Amino acid sequence: MTAHPFFAVLALALAGTAQATPLPLNQAPVVVRFENLAWVNALTALPTLQNGRVLVPPAEACDLLALTCTTQAMTLTAAGQAISLTRVGGALMTPLASLVQLAGQRIGWNPAARVATIYGGAGTGNPNGAGWRSALNEITARTTPGVKIYAGPISVTTGLRQSGVPTVPMTLNTLQPLSELTLISKAGNTLSITGSLVPGTVDVPNPFQGCPPGQSCTLPSRRDALWTLAYATLR
Repeated sequence: MTAHPFFAVLALALAGTAQATPLPLNQAPVVVRFENLAWVNALTALPTLQNGRVLVPPAEACDLLALTCTTQAMTLTAAGQAISLTRVGGALMTPLASLVQLAGQRIGWNPAARVATIYGGAGTGNPNGAGWRSALNEITARTTPGVKIYAGPISVTTGLRQSGVPTVPMTLNTLQPLSELTLISKAGNTLSITGSLVPGTVDVPNPFQGCPPGQSCTLPSRRDALWTLAYATLR
């Protein structure tokens, strides 16, 4: 396994394997959560922390927040408001807090864990869907109350994107052992789910049997996904 370049801001420094020891808490990357779902994959770049601000890629963030956005040069326009863009590496990024406010939602920040969590409404009405709310609805419909959700730091590595293979293996490394993991991705206008909460049948059982002992867990995800969110529970 090798770290995908888009994951430079969140990837572990791995030596040829995705089964790695998780980062210490004080070295963990910034993670953005949408209530019970962690943002673990993006087509452009994942969130990063710069000068005390959480920066996010505009296309993915606007879609997740159900905002209709346009970009011109170094300016993003959302809900009639102009927001400056910042270049981080090769990607244009924008402040998460500004987009969350425009979407009519709320954001909380845990500085010790470096986790930003989004709460609140379904945004201002993206015609292509309801963003992270649609993903949360899909997950909630498959879960039972009382499970212990992992809400701490996460580092992510991905496998090689192979021609003709529609998925890419994605490994989440955490500070606590996981029990179950489900990934929900958006590609085009379609949501796809892999992992523990995929319903199986007698004829076609779900092949994923939960996360192995330890602090990393691997699942396939759509390689063309605009974004991927993860629902993870503790042992």
